[in-house]
Amino acid sequence: MNIKLLVLAFCVFTIQISAQEVKSRLQGMVDVPIPGMALNMTYDAKGGPLENIKEINGYAYVFNDYRWEIEDLKMKKNGAVWNVEYTVPKNCGFMAFKFYGNTDNGLVTDTGQDTGYLLVVFKEPKVKMPGADLAWATFRNKDFNSEFGGYFKDFTIDGDATEYWLKKEVADQGNNFPKFIDTYIKVLKVQKPEKFDALGHHFLGDFTKKMNGQPEEVFLKVYNLYKFELKDQAKSDSLETVIQKQFPKGAFQRFKAYQKIMPIADAAEKNKVITQFLTDFPYTSDVPDSQKYFYDNIVKTQFGYYFETKDYKSILALIPTMNFANLNDAYHQNISKALYLKVVDPAVIETMAVPMIKLMQQKVNDLSYMQGIYWSPNQANENAKDRLNDELVIQIRMYDMLKKYKEVLETFELLPFTKRYEKASINDIHVRALEALNKPTIEVLKNAAKNNTLSEALTAKLKEAYLKEGKKEADFPAYLEQLKKENKSEEKIVWMNPVPAPAIKVQTADGKAKQLALDSGKIIVIDFWATWCGPCKKAFPAMQQLVNNFKEDKQVEVYFISTQETKEGYKKEALAYLKEKGLKLDTYFDLIKKGGGTNNESFSKYAAIFKSSGIPRKVVIKNGQIRFTSEGYSGNPGQLVDELTEVINALKKE
Repeated sequence: MNIKLLVLAFCVFTIQISAQEVKSRLQGMVDVPIPGMALNMTYDAKGGPLENIKEINGYAYVFNDYRWEIEDLKMKKNGAVWNVEYTVPKNCGFMAFKFYGNTDNGLVTDTGQDTGYLLVVFKEPKVKMPGADLAWATFRNKDFNSEFGGYFKDFTIDGDATEYWLKKEVADQGNNFPKFIDTYIKVLKVQKPEKFDALGHHFLGDFTKKMNGQPEEVFLKVYNLYKFELKDQAKSDSLETVIQKQFPKGAFQRFKAYQKIMPIADAAEKNKVITQFLTDFPYTSDVPDSQKYFYDNIVKTQFGYYFETKDYKSILALIPTMNFANLNDAYHQNISKALYLKVVDPAVIETMAVPMIKLMQQKVNDLSYMQGIYWSPNQANENAKDRLNDELVIQIRMYDMLKKYKEVLETFELLPFTKRYEKASINDIHVRALEALNKPTIEVLKNAAKNNTLSEALTAKLKEAYLKEGKKEADFPAYLEQLKKENKSEEKIVWMNPVPAPAIKVQTADGKAKQLALDSGKIIVIDFWATWCGPCKKAFPAMQQLVNNFKEDKQVEVYFISTQETKEGYKKEALAYLKEKGLKLDTYFDLIKKGGGTNNESFSKYAAIFKSSGIPRKVVIKNGQIRFTSEGYSGNPGQLVDELTEVINALKKE
């Protein structure tokens, strides 16, 4: 016992020292925070993972009345540091702060050198708040903190320390024990695996005798412990009967009713069952957070059913009841898809799309994207704004189909400036609308050029405008490059660690077998494509430009390989398409694997390396080594040509 106490004391001492070291980046963490206290802290990113990031945000994981919540920190830049404000919630027992910044390579976070920015909350000096010891016990243990987005990378306390703090919580907060009985039993399972069955049954047996008067949530915790932790079907069945009797319209019965809906294959029958479910279990404030997704799925299912059956009147009645997340999902899965596939008249789609977008604008901050503690409120709102912008772009395409150019321009005004110039195809619509309304186009053309999102047609229009100013045609390429540089961020090539390039055996257009020379010292650019792949074909004009740019360069070869074809006559179709579009591309056909199937013998080897079979797939090879790859097409020809040109030129300098 003395040794254990010494070890525990040492651990506490070590944690305190570590905390002092990391607090140099977060000043102002008071020793005895109490509920309602306004914390005024200072965060200095210097020396940490966020040092060179311009925009930094933060949030707190909060253990509030025995429930985990997530809240944003109020942050304001003050010179080289950030002022951080946060008010301790009323029933809070524990807080863990996390800072983050978005980069081109993803989210970067700071949790204090893996020790954490942690605070235990006190009711008064030396008297901790309910939940404080429980959170301290579980948040820092890797076996119980998986829901916090990897807050700790390597740090963890052991099971003995967790058990010690958990027992303190029981001793000091016994009246709250029903709120955390599930955590107690799960810790018991980890700590005493060989005795867990006997101890668990004994403990829960005593507890169930005293459950009368407890809320349904406690009954459900015990039910789940019997069913999933102790694997005792008889006990869980017995408890299920009690729950059904005591809570006939509660969460358990709601779950059972919901389970019956989704497996129904017949859409009409499913809609009938949904209607009955909503009658029996209407959405109210009593629905626990863990079951709100029932109603999200139900409303999306209803919308899809009405859309498929062309019951647009029911859709218009359903729209006002939907939250932002519902509206966005329904818009994406139905409206956007129907416009793309051209299966519904755009004029009909407009009758639904317009009220949906209007309501999405009103509800963009309704936090319907918050699920548990995955996102903070700010993050949920930013995600909603991004989704709204995506749907506004679809709305612009719809208005263009309808030739409603006034509405096209009005919708463009709703987009953030940078979002307006992300896609060449959207820039085409923007210019078309301006021309239709006899408005000037030069600023849109210039902004598209600055973002490197000009289509071929708009490049020609910009060139025409340039020449009308009396400029020389020979100077236009330099002018275009200068516009690009005005808005160009420093983007580094994402090189691969060199990997041996698998042999590529193909068939020529006239049916002859050929193996491409990948180790000749030349730079080899491969474009894997298919006749069924829309983005592949949309990228061809840009790839033709690349071919033209390097046609006199003996160090560079560009090959186009048709792969993963799924229908008869694909060779003729491929060659006919290239001829129709006036494309002069060195085209080959992947071979069919032994045993038949699609023609992907060579591509399948590359797909295995990249762990993706998506196309279009660009691969750049030098000396038999894969040096660069990219998947998909952004829709912006200039960006594709510039990216591959930069890769080629960098490899030529080696």
